[in-house]
Amino acid sequence: MYGLLAITGTNPLDPAPADLVRWGANFSPLTLPSQPWRLLTACFLHGGPAHLLMNMASLVFLGLLTEGLTGWRRLLLVYLLSGVGGSLASLGWHTGGVLSVGASGAIFGLYGLLLATLLVRPTAFGQTGRRTVLVFMVYLLASSLAGGLEAHATDNAAHVGGLLTGLILGAALPRTTVPR
Repeated sequence: MYGLLAITGTNPLDPAPADLVRWGANFSPLTLPSQPWRLLTACFLHGGPAHLLMNMASLVFLGLLTEGLTGWRRLLLVYLLSGVGGSLASLGWHTGGVLSVGASGAIFGLYGLLLATLLVRPTAFGQTGRRTVLVFMVYLLASSLAGGLEAHATDNAAHVGGLLTGLILGAALPRTTVPR
């Protein structure tokens, strides 16, 4: 989507809000009243190259770590539904209105999926692996949420909504054995 925005004339370094809305951003006046598809499309839009690269790096790391434990279908389902959950949380929290884009709600859903896997299937990890993953996740979650308190553009409501969605889905969805 980022490439398509640039090809069609949107400034890739600093996309204008109107361009993001035109391409499917989560925008309060449009999303729930008449265009609920924006809950998902907003997850595929980004506010600039740093935003895109940070989300891509997180997705690669969490995707590689989590896919081997849960399978790609479960990972994809949780990712997409957590993106929607993050978008809904953003709309609910920002009662004065919101214009949001980015995959971080979906990415936080993968944190939730990984945490649910750690809690529900601790044997999927060795003892050292459990401790390492737990400490690393707590560090990443805390630093991401703390960064969101400082950065005006970061939407912690989407982060928390995605995390809770991923945690709930990770605990509720049937688990399959993934060959190692």
